[in-house]
Amino acid sequence: MSKRTTLIISLVALLALVTIFVASRTLAAGDLTPKEARRLIARMAGIQLPSDAVRIKEISSLGNSATVTAQVETAFRFVKGDKDQWRVAEIRTGDRRWEDLDTLMRALNAEKTARARAELESIATALESYRREHGSYIESKSEATLIDHLSPRYLARIIRVDPWHQPYEYEGTRDGFTLRSVGPDGKSNTADDIILPGGSR
Repeated sequence: MSKRTTLIISLVALLALVTIFVASRTLAAGDLTPKEARRLIARMAGIQLPSDAVRIKEISSLGNSATVTAQVETAFRFVKGDKDQWRVAEIRTGDRRWEDLDTLMRALNAEKTARARAELESIATALESYRREHGSYIESKSEATLIDHLSPRYLARIIRVDPWHQPYEYEGTRDGFTLRSVGPDGKSNTADDIILPGGSR
């Protein structure tokens, strides 16, 4: 195996619009403090950055979430591959600690998958409430139409896109429905899709 060329670059990365979703058991979004935001960002995706590496620029609330603009100072290790192209291989999370970027991305996608599943379950619960009152599910192949029918009576928070910023998919008949997130790869009908069926489909 040939020796890999390694380049360490220290930089300041501006993380614009870092969205932190606060669970209902924690502080309300309007109560999110810079200290709490800094702590959550420093521990994002299972990594632990030094607290002084995160600087909060702005916090604005949005329903049950808060949008935080933050500046994060850290270092990245770049590796030159077989085709003589650089890629980011690791991120420094402490004075002498480096984390594999692929591992971090898998951890981040696992967190997003759990969030997507929870949001789909919220929509499914709203659909069941709708069916109890109307005698059937919403007949549509449009997630936008679905949410328009459910919000705000059955669904307090409007949920249109998944954690990867792709629209949720819905297909419903009178007797059943299928809810779907296309998952990390952004493609429908692949192995990482998150699917939640309901009724008698």
